[in-house]
Amino acid sequence: MDSIALIAILLLLAAAVVLGTALFRFKRENAALEAERARIQSELERLQAGQAQVIHTTKLASLGQMVAGVAHELNTPLGFVRSNVEVVGELFDDYQKLVGAYDQAVQQCLQPLEMLFGADPEIAARLLRHVEDARRRLFEARTALVKSSLPGEARDLLGDSADGIGQLVELVANLKGFARLDRDGMDAMDVNEGIESALNIARHQLRDRIEIVRRLGEAPKVRCMPAQINQVFLNLITNAAQAMGESGTLTITSRAAKGQVEVSFADTGSGIPDDVLPKIFDPFFTTKEPGEGTGLGLSIVHKIVKSHGGAIRVRSSVGKGTEFIVALPVEPSRAAPTAAAVEAG
Repeated sequence: MDSIALIAILLLLAAAVVLGTALFRFKRENAALEAERARIQSELERLQAGQAQVIHTTKLASLGQMVAGVAHELNTPLGFVRSNVEVVGELFDDYQKLVGAYDQAVQQCLQPLEMLFGADPEIAARLLRHVEDARRRLFEARTALVKSSLPGEARDLLGDSADGIGQLVELVANLKGFARLDRDGMDAMDVNEGIESALNIARHQLRDRIEIVRRLGEAPKVRCMPAQINQVFLNLITNAAQAMGESGTLTITSRAAKGQVEVSFADTGSGIPDDVLPKIFDPFFTTKEPGEGTGLGLSIVHKIVKSHGGAIRVRSSVGKGTEFIVALPVEPSRAAPTAAAVEAG
């Protein structure tokens, strides 16, 4: 009986040793896993911070591009306004000379009155000739004043200047509406107004080479962050313009869908190859030459649309063009955003 008890005790001791060893190993492995988890968490936070910095830098680059375009747009009307104002000043100088000639003619008409007091036949004849000459010069000067195109030209130039100032006011209003500088957070947005604002901002990239076809239908307002959605529209318009090279047509369509608003950007560019199409929303992926693009434009577009509970699709045919379709919910969903679908056309 004692031997059985001894064996049992030895077995219990052996089991305790094995269990202790296993527990020690578990704690050590658990500590190692916790350390690895902490390291991975730290690395994730570092990567997220790096990604946020890259996205911020890209946004600044986009802002710089937009500011350059706006500066170009501002310089054009400012240039002809300044030129017109300078020319108007010169025209008024010329007009003043005409007025001076008229004044001289009037003075010449008054001179014979001083000659009447001591007139003799010879002086009278001279006086008559003087009066006739003065009358002719006065008539010519008055005719020149009446027929002068200078006031009309000055008026036209001032009108052009007023139009130029109007363009500046419109551009500033579009820029303010595009960035929604006076608003923050979610707001109701008319997508058609956002499209027009983005087109005005991108006007310098489209003028004289890209034909814009608008097919903007009636659609309910979407609740979103307008500045971000405007950025989506601007990026898609800019990408389309770059894809079409020297000429092409960009057709923009808006329509109401079931609980959504869809906006389509269809270009007549070179299209996207099938092997490239699945990668276009990947961060840092670009087909541009080094230094010409960061590869974050479409990635940010994708992220913004997803964050609004929307979806973005693309159809493309090589040699025919590409169409991006952005679908935004009228009211943002509380559910997780759906992933963007990629369709080859």
